[in-house]
Amino acid sequence: MLNSVNPKETLLNYWGHTSFRPLQEQIINDVLSKKDTLAVLPTGGGKSICYQLPALIMEGTCIVISPLLALINDQIQHLKSKNITAVTIPSHSHTNDIIRIFDNIRIQQLKFLYLSPERLAQPLIQEKLKQLPISFIAVDEAHCISQWGHDFRPSYLKIANLRNVLPDKHILAVTATATYKTQRQIISLLKFKTTTQHIDTVARKNLAYQVFETPNKIELICTMLQKIKAPTIIYVQNRLAVQELSQQLNQKGFNSTYYHAGLTKNVKEKHFNNWYTEQQNIMVATNAFGMGIDKNNVRLVLHLEIPNSLENYLQEAGRAGRDGKKSFSCVILSKNDFVHYKTKHQDVIDAKFVLKVYQNLNQHFQIAFGEIPEQLFDVDLMSFCRKYKLAPKSTEKALRRLDHHQILVFNEQSKAQSIVKFKASQQQVLQFVHQNTNYHTLISYILRNYVGVFDIEKKLDLEKMTTATQLNAIEIHKKLTYLHQIELMDYQPQQHHQTLQFLVPREDKRTLNPIGKQLDQLADVDLEKHQKNLAYFTNEQTCRNTIILNYFDEKSTDDCGICDICISTKKLKNSDVLHQQIVTLLEQKPCTFNQLLIALKINSISLKSIVQDLLQEEKIIFKQHLFQINA
Repeated sequence: MLNSVNPKETLLNYWGHTSFRPLQEQIINDVLSKKDTLAVLPTGGGKSICYQLPALIMEGTCIVISPLLALINDQIQHLKSKNITAVTIPSHSHTNDIIRIFDNIRIQQLKFLYLSPERLAQPLIQEKLKQLPISFIAVDEAHCISQWGHDFRPSYLKIANLRNVLPDKHILAVTATATYKTQRQIISLLKFKTTTQHIDTVARKNLAYQVFETPNKIELICTMLQKIKAPTIIYVQNRLAVQELSQQLNQKGFNSTYYHAGLTKNVKEKHFNNWYTEQQNIMVATNAFGMGIDKNNVRLVLHLEIPNSLENYLQEAGRAGRDGKKSFSCVILSKNDFVHYKTKHQDVIDAKFVLKVYQNLNQHFQIAFGEIPEQLFDVDLMSFCRKYKLAPKSTEKALRRLDHHQILVFNEQSKAQSIVKFKASQQQVLQFVHQNTNYHTLISYILRNYVGVFDIEKKLDLEKMTTATQLNAIEIHKKLTYLHQIELMDYQPQQHHQTLQFLVPREDKRTLNPIGKQLDQLADVDLEKHQKNLAYFTNEQTCRNTIILNYFDEKSTDDCGICDICISTKKLKNSDVLHQQIVTLLEQKPCTFNQLLIALKINSISLKSIVQDLLQEEKIIFKQHLFQINA
């Protein structure tokens, strides 16, 4: 079977063409030759074809391990559209459901079984896998297995157990972004028997990287969208901001939609299809949008905050220009973004901090020294953090590290936010506040911060609300529940169930001493990544493509020539010409700073310097937010 099937014929039969890149062909041949293989291909580099095609050629079922349910469902739908059989095991499947699914896989000879690493770790799943004729194992987003990777997932470490369950099956590990350290750790942790690697360059010659700093983001966004009238993705990190920005753009005459993880499946599909078919060519989204998105004519990807890592940034930026044509990745920042990023990452999750969290947990649940309680504890993480003055996100990360090192088990069932929408009119709500002054603080906060709450459901940020109103979460819940009962508003409380179980006796420092060095190493990894990430976005001198290549351990000898740094450096060599260009532009019409920025294609720092020179020379003036010729 292996030698009698031509991969290009298979590609033609299912995908309608026979072309794949030489590197893809090498990877496919290695998988068909049953070699353990690591493939690092950039976003849009065709990773999925590297396991989908061999799986169709080889006998048996391919096990695909993927971290995201949304990504799994997208790939299954894509395969089914090609009349290719693929399944996963839905959430909340009972034992009988799982047995029936595996029977169907075996009887119908299905080609693909997609599993999350958490599902893979279940003993029943591993036992049923032994009964299947399996072709090979594909590990998607393989960087998740490495502590050096940007989305480290402890559950990924358990994938290596498949070596005991399926000892004779080979593994293909694929990812879009992996430094040399990440690559080595993937190979080690997955226990590769061979070390076949195919590492593509992260360089994108058609993609111009640009970073702009401006106090007026919306104006710069609109200027760019007017210039590049093509499929666009705008990434923001807050769900509420996603909808609000989309509404703003539509009010300004653009055609946008939005996407985030909190939307229903039907709404997600509708908004995605509207964007994909270009009925609405601008997609405003959180990073929940992007995995598995295959639209090759995206010309512009905008980020409105500093991404969490260069790996995340490169994956999201790489959604632009997948057809090889000139495209742009633009990051639009304000001074506050740099402050926010530094504040967000100032807490170090080292051994000292993890010990502090661990000791506070034992104190909180009144666990005696030397005791190992058998019960499962319910955890209100926000209340716990307030009680011990701990940062919630850092504390959650510390708990996950304690889970990873098997000190305890930390489970989080859901992160759904509380939802509110006023049913009564604005006049009725104000009348209620007038008659019930103890509700004034809460209702006033909602009215000020959730525009449109009379028309659409709004998701509450309880952490911000408790800080701003000085009401604790329990008080807020009681008040909102009462407003729901009297039908002043619809209130759907947050479903946020977290549990914790201790696995070892409490011995404080002695409990954590064996893992202290590893915890400090992980903290160093985080710090190094954050410093390099911030350095990229504050950089004013070095070609942006060169920084990216160096980060991923590629040597770069030539500057890209198309990023904002390269263009600014080239133009500043003849500053007199640049001065004259500004004067010429302003003679035609007054311009804002952002309009000059786009017209001249230089970075913000360089433009500020030149404009300052022209202002001092009194060749131009600044009046009513516009630069003008000094007539």
